[in-house]
Amino acid sequence: MFVRVGGHVVGAVVAWLAFVVQGAVIYAGLLAYAVIADSDLGGPFAGLLMVLLAAVVGAVLVPLLFLPASVFGEMAVKSGRLLPKWLVACAVAGVLAMVYVFVIAVVTGVPIANSLLASLLGVVAVLAPTVLCVSVTHGALKLVSSRPRDAHG
Repeated sequence: MFVRVGGHVVGAVVAWLAFVVQGAVIYAGLLAYAVIADSDLGGPFAGLLMVLLAAVVGAVLVPLLFLPASVFGEMAVKSGRLLPKWLVACAVAGVLAMVYVFVIAVVTGVPIANSLLASLLGVVAVLAPTVLCVSVTHGALKLVSSRPRDAHG
């Protein structure tokens, strides 16, 4: 049991790191767009704040989205194959992300069309970290289960 929990914790940390890296990549894309469009670059701390925001949001999403999706993917696919785990976990993560973003958008008074667009962007934002979380968890569990055990334990 502790091995499974440890595998999921390692997968969750990798998902969080991937989410933070996505924040940096998104900032680089926005910076490139601002340079091309000759618009405001956002100030000297814009990149740092974007990455910090991604880190905080990623830390919140680990227990609310990445871990449940990974665990649900593992429970739903008993064959141990990676591709079905990815598909199930991405479906669960996509639904959870869509619901979370939509609820936040509605609560903050965003128009319904913008809420739907934000929900779709939220789904896209969580797919890569979810795949990494499931892959690392799957690999960690495979690695531990393939190790030969001694007579004592």
